[in-house]
This record gives sequence, C-alpha cells and structure tokens, in this order.
Amino acid sequence: MPQAGPPARSKPSFKAKMTVERFDGLNTEPPVAGNAALKKQLLPNLLSNGIVLGLNILISLWFTPYLIRHLGVAVYGLLPLAFTLSNYLNVITLSLNNAAGRFLAIDLKKKDNISANKTFNTNFFGNIGVIVLCLPIVAAILFFAPRLFNIPVGQEIPAQFLFLAIFTAYMLDFFRSSFSVSTWALNRFDLRNIFGALYFIFRAVFVVLLFLIFRPSLFHLGTGFFLAMCIRLVGDFFLCKKLTPQLHVQSSLFDRTRLGQLFSMGGWLLINQLGIMLFLKIDLVMANVFLGAKVAGEYGSVLVFSSLIQQVAFNMSMTLTPSFVSKFAGGDREALQRISQLAVKCMGLVLVLPVGLICGFAKPILMIWLGKNFLHLQPLLIALIFHLALNLAVRPLFGLNIALNKVRVPGLVSLAAGIFNLILALALVRAGWGVLGIALSGAMSMTGKNLVFTPLYAAHIQKLPLFTYFNKILILVALNGAFTGFVFLINGLVEVRTLLMLGLLAAAIGLAYSLLVYLFYLKKEEKTLLWELLPSRLRPDFNETN
Repeated sequence: MPQAGPPARSKPSFKAKMTVERFDGLNTEPPVAGNAALKKQLLPNLLSNGIVLGLNILISLWFTPYLIRHLGVAVYGLLPLAFTLSNYLNVITLSLNNAAGRFLAIDLKKKDNISANKTFNTNFFGNIGVIVLCLPIVAAILFFAPRLFNIPVGQEIPAQFLFLAIFTAYMLDFFRSSFSVSTWALNRFDLRNIFGALYFIFRAVFVVLLFLIFRPSLFHLGTGFFLAMCIRLVGDFFLCKKLTPQLHVQSSLFDRTRLGQLFSMGGWLLINQLGIMLFLKIDLVMANVFLGAKVAGEYGSVLVFSSLIQQVAFNMSMTLTPSFVSKFAGGDREALQRISQLAVKCMGLVLVLPVGLICGFAKPILMIWLGKNFLHLQPLLIALIFHLALNLAVRPLFGLNIALNKVRVPGLVSLAAGIFNLILALALVRAGWGVLGIALSGAMSMTGKNLVFTPLYAAHIQKLPLFTYFNKILILVALNGAFTGFVFLINGLVEVRTLLMLGLLAAAIGLAYSLLVYLFYLKKEEKTLLWELLPSRLRPDFNETN
C-alpha cells in the first residue's frame, strides 16, 4: 500500500515548486501534475464541468416533458427505474475505478510505467470479471421484471428491451471506466467532458430521430441511449491512448496482488456506495413496487432536479479528488487540509443557490415545466431538494477518504445508515405517507450521517480539531434555510407566470446572492485562492484590494 511521502517542508504549501513536464496538446506523455499544474488545470476542469452540466440541465429539463408527452407518465417512469437498477451494478465498477485512479495517479506521479501498467491492466481485467459476474444478475432482472415491478399493461416486452438496452449501455460504461482512469489520474476532466457533452447531446438526438422516423416507444428510447454510450466509450478510449500512450492492454501484466489492493480499498468503497445507493437510488424502486407505475412516473419526473444537483456536487468533488491524492502523495498535509476545508465551504455555497431557487420557486417551476396537473408534487420536490445543500456539501470529504485510504469506517456507517433509510421508508409508506414518506426518509437518514459523522471523521483522520468542518456545515445549514425562506418570500410577493420571468428573477437573485457571499462571507485568503485559479493577467492585486 503506498505510504505518505516525507513531511511537508517549511515553505508555503501552495507556493511549493515541483517539476512539471511540458504537455503540448495531446501528443506528449505527462506525469501527474504537481502543485502548479494542478492549480492551472483546476479552472479548465471546473469551467468544462460547468458547461457540460449546464448542457445536461437544459437537455434534461426539455427531454423529460418531451418523453412524458410522447410516452405518458406511467411508461416514462420505467426509464428512471431502469437507470436506478443499472446504477446498482455501476456502483461496483465505480468503486473499483476510484481505487484504481488513486493508485494509478501515484504510479504516474513517480513515473513508474511498469507499476502503472500493472495497475491499469489489473483494473481493466478486473472490470471484465465484474461484467461476467453481473451477467446472471442482469439476466434474472430482465426475466423477472414483469413480476417484480409495476409495468403498464402491454408494455411488458418493451420494458424488458428498455432494461436490456440500459443494462448493456452500462456494461459498455464498465469498459469505458477502465480507460477513463487516465483522465482521472492526470486530472484532465476538461478533455473527458468533451465526450461527456457529446454523450448528452446525442442521447437526446438519437431518441428524437428514432421517434420521428418510426414511432415513440421504449424500444427506440433504449436504442438511442445505447448508441450514445457507444460514442462515449470511443471518446474515452481515444483519450486514454493520447494521454497515456505508455499504458497498454496486456493480460500478462494482470497482478493478483494488486487486484487484492484494489479490492481492499475498492471493497470498502463498494460498501460505502451501497449505503449511498440505499439513500439515493432505492426510492424509485419502492415507489414503483409499493405505489404503482403512475406514481413512480411522477416521482421520477421531479427526481430529475435532485439528480442534476447531485451531478453538480459529483463533478466538483471529482475535480478536486486528484488534487487530494497528489497532495497526499507529496506529503503536503497542510495543503490537503486547506483545500479540503475550502472545498466544503465552496461546495455548500454553490449548492445553496440552486437548492433555494428550486424550493422557493417550486410551484411556478412545476406549472411552467410540466403543467398544472403536476402541482400536487410541490411538497415532494421540496422534500427531495432542500437537504441536498448540506448532504452534498460534504462530498469533497469522500475524496479525502480516498486520498488517505480511510474508507472502511465510512463504508460501514454509510451501509448502516442506508439500511436504516430502507426500514424507515417502508414504515412511512405503510403508514400512508406515500412518496413523500420515501423522500423524507432519505433526507433524514442522509442528514443524520452527514451532519454528524462525516465532518467529525474527516477531522479525526487528519488529526485536526474535531469541529473543524462541523462549524462550517452548521453555518451552511443556517444559510440554506435563510436563503430558501427569502426565495419563498419573493415567490409570494411576485406572481411568476412565464419561463422568461422565472429565469430573469432567478438570475437577479443569484447575482445578488453571489455578490453578498463574495463580499461578506469569504475571507481574504479564500478569495485569493479562488482568484489564483484564473490566469495571472486576470487576477487582481490583493496587496491593494480587500
């Protein structure tokens, strides 16, 4: 197991000079970047993440009502259900590849190509093994789907084909993840996001074209999603070859000992992910099984907002995790502590804005987006969204656990809390709370874990004062409540009837919020760190400002 390097020397962590080789386009062979390159790459990664996320939001907000109009809400609900089921399998390869990305980053940083190839091939053939193990599970789900789930009459075979197409797409994603570890390890999310954007675009384009040429059906919906995933697979394969030409597939480099290392870490990540799945991905299955296809379809329609906000947090935290690993590998614990604290604070501040806007404007959003027949989903939408500002603000600390290889305890706690969520949700459904009970159960279970355990454990493993992160999170909780209440007040004073009016009002509130946070909440040194993400010619002189 890789160990930490020597203690950081007595020079400023963020000014440390490390050797960084040139990286011209895609044609040279870079090592994992040092401090300067990490800071240089952080802004492109964040900007590209923002662009892809914005594109995904726009497409998703248009695509969901489009599918509901052409398929009906009950049939549409089978799509998010298929994604939920496939995510149960994806959690295995995600855990394995997170572990592989950590070790590959360290290998490349040391310029140890032999070790890097062993890590790469062990992960590659390990993913193939995972796929083989998953095949019987997939076959069983496909065969028993009409008996396990509420499927509209006459849609049994199309639903099975949709499940098959989505599961097959995720199998391709398993292969893709073997190659995407290169962009993870080299911190080149900006390049990966190019093909991520193409994936979202072509996913909608293929489905619309198939609907127009033939007719709207689950057959064509599944086919469109499968074709889009093929494009993403080709893209990550291309990037892997260009970014890390020293890596190549060779079965003789498969290392059973290294597989044990990956599964030692990835196994606990898997347990942690299973707990998270019981938080975030069990709700739609329960809605379908216990409350019916139509209710599950309505639940799935508003669940898109929760998924998009989760994607914001996931992209931001994944952008920061390679930085954590690099700081740990270089023995720079001081920088690791500073980055992680700033990451939690900034993540929470970013998430408060969409959470407050969606909750405060929930009624006009549903009216404009889906129509008056969906206004009864307003309490459900708020229950799904309001807690995310807190629960997702701590996501960067999960990357810290990976960097320090402290994943066993968080995995066990996540699994226990996830099981508690499942039991509580079942109890609330049986008590007549319906989908609102499912949503509230997830919110309470996640909040209990992330408000107490996650920040305290992150401080503990770094030997920091226990309340280092906890105090910041409590402030974010108060800010989230105050901002959401303010938007509710604005919504009560101003009648929002059109999308243009909603957009302008949200933009004005968002601008005011951003300025107030920057001027009065961020400290001088935090502003300096944020401005350092920009090219030097765009940075202000902090010796004369603030």
